[in-house]
Amino acid sequence: MKDCGIDMACKSSSVCITDEQGVIVAEFELPTDEDGFRTGLSRWDGLHCVIEASPLAEWVARILEGLGHQVVVIDPRRAKAVICTKKKTDKLDARNLAKMGRTGWYTAVHRKSPEARLLRTHMQARVGLVQTSKAQASRIRGLLRSHGIKLGKVSEGEFANKVRAMIMKRQPELLPILEPLLSIWVQAKIEARKMQKEIKLLSTRDDVCAQLMTAPGVGPLVVSAYVATIDDPKRFSSGDEIAAYIGLVPSVHRACSQRTSIGGNGVSRPYYQGGGCHVAIIAGRSGQCFADAHETRLCTETVGLGAAEGKRCWQGQGSGSTQAGGVIASHVDDR
Repeated sequence: MKDCGIDMACKSSSVCITDEQGVIVAEFELPTDEDGFRTGLSRWDGLHCVIEASPLAEWVARILEGLGHQVVVIDPRRAKAVICTKKKTDKLDARNLAKMGRTGWYTAVHRKSPEARLLRTHMQARVGLVQTSKAQASRIRGLLRSHGIKLGKVSEGEFANKVRAMIMKRQPELLPILEPLLSIWVQAKIEARKMQKEIKLLSTRDDVCAQLMTAPGVGPLVVSAYVATIDDPKRFSSGDEIAAYIGLVPSVHRACSQRTSIGGNGVSRPYYQGGGCHVAIIAGRSGQCFADAHETRLCTETVGLGAAEGKRCWQGQGSGSTQAGGVIASHVDDR
């Protein structure tokens, strides 16, 4: 079987094909689209293709598998550790990927299911709306401040009305300038709430999500982010691996007799990145308590949780927080 290394980019991708002895038999570039891959690689039979994990990787892998090729998506960070060179070009990267495919010196990554990818996209779209509304609110406050108008504390429901009222009272000529920003802020808020309801509805229909939400303080957004990130819990051999995967373990720097732990005290990494956003994961049964006002604000603002959902956080004490992945994984395993 011939090995094929593909270094993908947004506009074009470099391809290198080698035979069983590692001799290069073809090198070329093709457009990074479906027609380009079908045109460039359909004339080859049974290639062993190696591509690096990226936002483009999954749909490219599906196209290549549809052409009858075997596809492996590898960890680019591990690939960088294997390939040490001062000269880096797309052509050389494609060659190195083909060599890695022949030697097996790579770490394959998990390819998420279409359902997990769709859920992740749904949550990322909602996070984009939340970020847009926050950005417009900050921009409106900044522009008003430059004219000596300070809003102060105002509830979300009264923000637009108070902005309009203060503008009309202090400097009416600003209203036609800031009205488009207020419209974007209002629309982003409405669409974000709509998406949150959709995610909640989807989570209630899923058996795993419904089971995870039986834990106190775990809501639909947290559960959806967890499920979209983990996808298949059976790919982990233990709950400790899940805890490490989502970042619920302290970093350890050990040299000689000195050992330093980072993040082992307090909340111990209460947020993990899933779906392009940081999510407050509720875990650590041994140290259940109510978070302080600062932690509550982080939970509610970072993830957009409701008041009841963001108010209760579990603060891990000692090793309890490091077992968070095992606690949640046990719910999935009991399915």
